[in-house]
Amino acid sequence: MAAIETRKILLSMFADSDLARIHDYSTRILGENGIRFSGERALNIFKRHGFKVDGERVCFTEGQVRSALETTPSHFVIHGLNPDRALDLGGGDYGVCGPIGPVNVLDLDGGRRQGTLGDVINLIKIYQASPVINMNSNNGVEANDVLVTSRHLLITQGLLRHTDKPFYGRLFGYRETHQVMDMIGLVAGKKLEPGGPVYFSSGSCPSMSPLAWSGDVSDSVIALSERGQAVTLGTATSTGVTGPIRIFGTLVCQNAELLSGLVLSQLVNPGNPVGYGSGATPGNMRGANYCCGSPGRVALQIGSIEMGKRFYNLPTRTLAYGSDSTGLDVQAGIESYENAMANTLAGADYMLSEIGTLEGLMTTSYEKTILDEEITSRLIHIRNGIDVSDEAASLEIILKVGCGGEFITSRDTLKNMKNDWYPKYTDWNASPSVRPPDDLAYVLRRANAEWKKRLREAPQSMLDAAQDKALDDFVKRNL
Repeated sequence: MAAIETRKILLSMFADSDLARIHDYSTRILGENGIRFSGERALNIFKRHGFKVDGERVCFTEGQVRSALETTPSHFVIHGLNPDRALDLGGGDYGVCGPIGPVNVLDLDGGRRQGTLGDVINLIKIYQASPVINMNSNNGVEANDVLVTSRHLLITQGLLRHTDKPFYGRLFGYRETHQVMDMIGLVAGKKLEPGGPVYFSSGSCPSMSPLAWSGDVSDSVIALSERGQAVTLGTATSTGVTGPIRIFGTLVCQNAELLSGLVLSQLVNPGNPVGYGSGATPGNMRGANYCCGSPGRVALQIGSIEMGKRFYNLPTRTLAYGSDSTGLDVQAGIESYENAMANTLAGADYMLSEIGTLEGLMTTSYEKTILDEEITSRLIHIRNGIDVSDEAASLEIILKVGCGGEFITSRDTLKNMKNDWYPKYTDWNASPSVRPPDDLAYVLRRANAEWKKRLREAPQSMLDAAQDKALDDFVKRNL
């Protein structure tokens, strides 16, 4: 069989000189203004390593930044409880994950309501059965019916019981992050420690724009690094609000923040895996609120991917699928596809995907989760590129068919037609007689049936009895 020669689409915006200027401007900010760290743990680490610290403000020399970049790996393998599920992020694999932390859930049957621990478990099972989502999340929605003090234990227990895929979780405090890593180690059968396998990353360790880190987040960066687990840095900068109104300026500002977090992780554990991430959005200056659905977000995502992956050669993660729509309508589809396109086709390594979300990340929809999977599968098909080999040029086949012939009965068509992409929930074969034009819920009903099917077929637990008991005992001791 002839070798396949592939050409892939890669969205790009910046020249190399543009990326170099972002870096230079960022290091100037780090040196002249510095970054504010509210947490004592972080400040003490910087002081011990000879950084200039004035109150809560830490300044960074270009050499200190360069040293940290030199020890940060260009890729890392994140493992699931099933070793066959491992993903090499930065090494060619593409991680697709559910969201982190919407407050509400929405489905066709129950409408919109606050999320519960039951919804968290449902979403974990839905993500586990997905042919597209290959990283799971313990916080597809917030477990509002569980005390905050024990929430991290119960949602992580649910995650470990119901998925064997790699995963990341919501942000926890220092002590809580260590407890979560102890739970993972208990089930994985090995202690999570530097130099060992990576099993966990917080979905995002976000800076507090502009030019600051909260104590809780910097503590999470430290805790993850102390155990050799992946630190996915992030920002939630809003242009014109917590960042400059112009996109290029926000890329400069957020890059300074991300570099300072990377330095902190490397001071704790040189060589610790770090993901370069961004969740920046344009500010909605007409509504004074967070805006997921702007085309400007595409530019922010592509710029972040190019900065992280192309300039720094780091595993890079951005956000996709967010919509400001309040329902499952045309706006939700437009904005979700637009966001996902930038992330997928610009070459990100993994996503904090916002799959299934509405209302500017406030709500997770069961049905939209399924339909966003279809968006993802479309874009991954595009991302994988086309074969441009001599065999794929089909010259001999074209000459054989000749003028006025047909290809539908060609052996080449029969051999290769199954490689094409076909929809599962949208419909290419409908007609007005089968589906009236005013039947706007047709695709939603298919999605509704799919998530219910996944829940019916999900096992009670994916752990053996001994693992389940050990995990349950740990949770009870720490509640």
